[in-house]
Amino acid sequence: MLVMGLVLCLVLFVTGKAAPGVDQTFRTSGKDLREQLQQCRRERRDLNRMLHKVTQGSRCSVCPGGWLWWRGHCYFFSVGLQEHLRWNESAEFCQRHNSSLAVITDSAEMEFIQGVMETFPRFPFLWVGLTDAKQEGQWLWCDGTDIQHYMPLTVEWDADHRDCADLRGGGSFFAASCEAYGPWACKRDS
Repeated sequence: MLVMGLVLCLVLFVTGKAAPGVDQTFRTSGKDLREQLQQCRRERRDLNRMLHKVTQGSRCSVCPGGWLWWRGHCYFFSVGLQEHLRWNESAEFCQRHNSSLAVITDSAEMEFIQGVMETFPRFPFLWVGLTDAKQEGQWLWCDGTDIQHYMPLTVEWDADHRDCADLRGGGSFFAASCEAYGPWACKRDS
């Protein structure tokens, strides 16, 4: 049912036609298009949240308890569920659970993770699977790909003693000491 709703929204958006009684105004000005895009993003975020709630039921669960399903993957966010860990310890936690620290492959996944971060108060940063420990200044994801492979990204505050990257609000990555304690996100196939 949720998938049908998403398809209907997409068809209505593409064709510009609405069902009777639906207030829909398409204008060509840049300001109106930006507002429509923001509204679509809010609706997509709300639909994703509803999808997460639906898939958490025992009959529909494709992910272990405490994990969230999104686009064929299961995600574990440690905040509120586990004590904070150092980057290497969080990577080991993920490995013990048949996953890895999150590798963010596109802007939609970034928005999903940022949306989850927004639901927790005082969520300063999140360990993800990005490090330059092998060679200073060469940031690689846990899967061995270069930071630029999936989408253009930069890591702020890079320095010799900061070899692990954390994700912060607004989709910003910052170099940090791998010895710092913090929350993390694991990702695995569902």
